[in-house]
Amino acid sequence: MRADFIPQFIGALIEIGKEIRDIWSWESLYYKGIRVKGYDRRKFYNGIKNLENRKLLYKHSNGRYGLTKKGHGWFSGRLLKFHKISHTQWDGKWRILIFDIPQELHNKRNLLRAKLKSLGFYMIQKSVFAFPYPCEKEVSAYANYLGIADYLDIITAYNLGIGEQAARKFFAL
Repeated sequence: MRADFIPQFIGALIEIGKEIRDIWSWESLYYKGIRVKGYDRRKFYNGIKNLENRKLLYKHSNGRYGLTKKGHGWFSGRLLKFHKISHTQWDGKWRILIFDIPQELHNKRNLLRAKLKSLGFYMIQKSVFAFPYPCEKEVSAYANYLGIADYLDIITAYNLGIGEQAARKFFAL
């Protein structure tokens, strides 16, 4: 009984390995002209070549790729773009972000405003936002990335004043 089990078990492992290889293979599976599985090699290759042409990526002698110094800056900017602030239990304090960015930098001001909205900040005024969780590190990193850190301040307060009820309702506190 035991002697039959081991060859069957090894055979089952081999079959599982073949199925996993098929699932994660580079080859795409198309159904009626629509890709339903796998990567499109051409798009992947074009993306790598695009990053190489932009001097963000370089190829090692062993065939692997690495980020250039410019590539590291670009990649950290992409991480900031998709970064979310982790919510902990509310400590009863509000973080009030105030900024006064000059008109010459209006594009960066709009980027900051859009980022704050996407992170879930509550807009009190066009240049005043509130958030109930610690966010200083994330906001300052993004402001430094945009080059506008000198134009904004974060104030920690226990009360938002008249608009606190609306802000509590917005954050479900």
